[in-house]
Amino acid sequence: MSRIPWSESSRRRGSAQVGLSLIELMVALAIGAFLVLGVVTVFLANKDSAQLENSLARLQENGRFALDLIREDVHRSQYLGCNTGEVFIINMIDDPNSAGFTNTLEGIRGYEREGDGTWRANPPATDLSVAIRAAETAFGARNGSDVLSIRMTERMNEDDPNDPLLTGFVLPSSTAVSIDDNPDCAIEQNSRVVVTGCTLTAHLFQVTNLQTCTAGSANPTTLEYASPTNFTNRINTTYDTSAEVLLFEEAVWYVADTGRDRNGLDVWGLFREVNGLPQEMIEGVEHMQVKFGQRVRLSDSIRYVDPSDVELNTGDNYEGAISVRVALLMQSFEPIRPGDDDGIYILIDEQIPPPDVSPPTGAQGGLHGTGPVQRDVFTTTVILRNAPEF
Repeated sequence: MSRIPWSESSRRRGSAQVGLSLIELMVALAIGAFLVLGVVTVFLANKDSAQLENSLARLQENGRFALDLIREDVHRSQYLGCNTGEVFIINMIDDPNSAGFTNTLEGIRGYEREGDGTWRANPPATDLSVAIRAAETAFGARNGSDVLSIRMTERMNEDDPNDPLLTGFVLPSSTAVSIDDNPDCAIEQNSRVVVTGCTLTAHLFQVTNLQTCTAGSANPTTLEYASPTNFTNRINTTYDTSAEVLLFEEAVWYVADTGRDRNGLDVWGLFREVNGLPQEMIEGVEHMQVKFGQRVRLSDSIRYVDPSDVELNTGDNYEGAISVRVALLMQSFEPIRPGDDDGIYILIDEQIPPPDVSPPTGAQGGLHGTGPVQRDVFTTTVILRNAPEF
């Protein structure tokens, strides 16, 4: 038997391997498809996870930012320089909407708006400020969502805590207050200012004369408080040159429709209105609820009550509020849920249902939107730094 040469045997074996069979090809395609499906599944899962994380991060950022903005104003409420605390403030402004702080600054107040758009009886509707009325009529403070009013003063020059100062005594016969500067031209005609010394009184009036000012330079000026813009054109207290002049602000926080839509959803936002001028602060705020911490007289206990609480609104009890609790219902706009949000959210003790759920007994009737978006509740409690001692 003759042997086949090695080279010929190798050539014969190689010529038999001409390609893949159909079965082998189908198996290879099935394995490839399975691997591609796995890669696509992982990619989609990572995409959904990233979208969820981004939505939650944005929601949390907006919620914290909104509460920080409100907290900053609350900390400034009732500030009156060295007069902060127990002080008798005389309001000279001839404005029936400012009657709520005739004899006290009353730095903070809340109002409850019913689901039908009416205001709860306490505080009375006649006590609503100009800014709150504007929020109700022109910008549509949301039904069922609370309104928070904060009255405060601020220095006009943070770099110099003693600026501006009086350049001369203010006497009961004076018809104007003379100051050594108008920093950054902050005081204008119709500005509301408070003149205060380290005594138990302060005066709030509206500037009636035109102010001429050059930015970046010293601007000594006089501030007149003529009638009828003010009840009187006389300050019945003597102030010396150590007295301060502070800008008065009334900031009103409320939730309203921005008029925009995103992904088919109405965009609600948190608004801050200062002396009647509104500004949208942050979007995605659907509801706000407020409660006040009131110190129980002759006790160390604190009770948290609605702004319309009868006892809170009796006499000067509102001045006994030492803290405020604020809850916001925030929403995102990315469609990340498998279906519409039909949950009921608890803001402090108020239940906010979706539109297709009847409000529970005792609820204010406010509704949150639907849609496959993420929502969350953010709550903070802020101590009033300048609350008077009782």
